[in-house]
Amino acid sequence: MKWTLEAVNDRLKAGKIGVVVCVRGDRLSLRATFPPKPGSSKVVWHQQYLSLGIYANPAGLQRAEAEAKEIGGLLANGRFDWEKYQNSPLSTATAHSSEHWIARFEADYYARRGQTPTTIATWKSDYLPAWKLLQGEITSANLIAAASNVPANTRKRKLVCEKFAALAKFAGVTVDLSPYTGTYGASESSPRYIPSTSEIEEVRSLFDDRPDWQWAYGVLSTYGLRPHEIFFCEISPEPPHILKVLKGKTGSREVYPYHKRWAVDWELYKSYELPVLGKTFKDYGNRVGKTFSRRKVSFTPYCLRHAFCIRLSTEYKIPVAVAADWTGHDSAVFLRIYNRWISESEKRRVFDESQNASPRVQL
Repeated sequence: MKWTLEAVNDRLKAGKIGVVVCVRGDRLSLRATFPPKPGSSKVVWHQQYLSLGIYANPAGLQRAEAEAKEIGGLLANGRFDWEKYQNSPLSTATAHSSEHWIARFEADYYARRGQTPTTIATWKSDYLPAWKLLQGEITSANLIAAASNVPANTRKRKLVCEKFAALAKFAGVTVDLSPYTGTYGASESSPRYIPSTSEIEEVRSLFDDRPDWQWAYGVLSTYGLRPHEIFFCEISPEPPHILKVLKGKTGSREVYPYHKRWAVDWELYKSYELPVLGKTFKDYGNRVGKTFSRRKVSFTPYCLRHAFCIRLSTEYKIPVAVAADWTGHDSAVFLRIYNRWISESEKRRVFDESQNASPRVQL
């Protein structure tokens, strides 16, 4: 979406908002037909400016468009009140309390993403903990101070900085939180256990009495899905039995079976409907994890996903760009998260295969 004055006003005009964004000096204002201000000698509605005090930059234009839509709605419904804007003027972004901007950010969040069980859960788990740290106005100094109160080099510090950066951009406040994000990342996570092909095949027998969950285990093993995605997928009955993720954390995508013989031998194209109800993707994923635990599986569902990704790289030599697409990641994330868990034995196997593949000059 373009964030130029012309593009913003074109969208407002197309939406019949009745409000125009204007640049006055280096700040933005709104122009519309407003009711007379309190104490004015005028008695009829007329064209007036409402100063936003936001800088005329892309972030400011994004905020101005949101303000224009809100005020346009109030004007259309006859609910616009100058008292509100005179007592709490839209001067500069830093003149507003954190509560003010968080409330507006929340409204914009749901306007963009929709209000669903998943977005509500994400707001509560990812955003609210960060907002609770903020006090006073949204300024660069206050954001940095609030982030610095979170233990350094932790996942929480990283998430808080991400949310503060998004809020600052929304409010038109310039702040660089990258020096405070810390070093937390995938590389700091504890090593993940990666089951071998033979172990995956052996563990499958733990589900012999439940064909539906055995099918789910087979799909996770063969296609490397995220746990919640087994509830939202379909597998073609025709070879090579391509799986299509219908919806999930990263949307829809197609995935090919590795090992292909698992898809055939385990008849994964004969899908089952799992007896699970959930409101969010997290609910579905948690149910899969609990089932693995109850069945005494010695590894988690995500270990199967890691094993799948490593097979793509080391056994089948799938290009990173393709493998990343199949797993619903970009190439950088795929390499950072998955390939670093390649075991020493797997590295040795790859080395031995490369030596036997073709004659080489001995140095």
